[in-house]
Amino acid sequence: MSERISIGLKSIKMGDIAVDGGMGTSLAALAGTFEDTATIIQEEGETTEFFIEESDDPIESLTKKGLTMVEWAIADMTPATLVKVLGGEVTGTGDTAKWNAPADVPSIEQSIEIISRKNIKYEIARAKIEARLDVNLSKKNVALVRVKAKVLTPTKTGVAPIVVSKVTT
Repeated sequence: MSERISIGLKSIKMGDIAVDGGMGTSLAALAGTFEDTATIIQEEGETTEFFIEESDDPIESLTKKGLTMVEWAIADMTPATLVKVLGGEVTGTGDTAKWNAPADVPSIEQSIEIISRKNIKYEIARAKIEARLDVNLSKKNVALVRVKAKVLTPTKTGVAPIVVSKVTT
């Protein structure tokens, strides 16, 4: 088997989680990912050591896995895109369409597929989407929507939180 490396980004797609709680199959890309913003980060876990008075060495050590997050930013301010990651609703159509922000923080869960330029595919069956506007009104910057996806345990039994494979087609 040859070595697999992951460089760059070919696509990030999101879509509804499958009805059975597994990986969604109807995924669509948001507008282009802003350069140098896409990352998958697995935080360091937390280890708890248990000691007794009679020994300097622990009698038990338990490790809790760290949170895994995907982060990226897009420059697309179309109302349909804003609803997908920020919630709220769209009123009007075409050029008169407007995004109306939600009154409360929405609970948005989606499946995510990421493919690198070297055809390494990352599938996340269930992620909590949190997004925010990052609008810098200057001549040298562009308004962004920063998206953060926290990887959650899939509700379908036997499905891993993250699957990494090679695209073969």
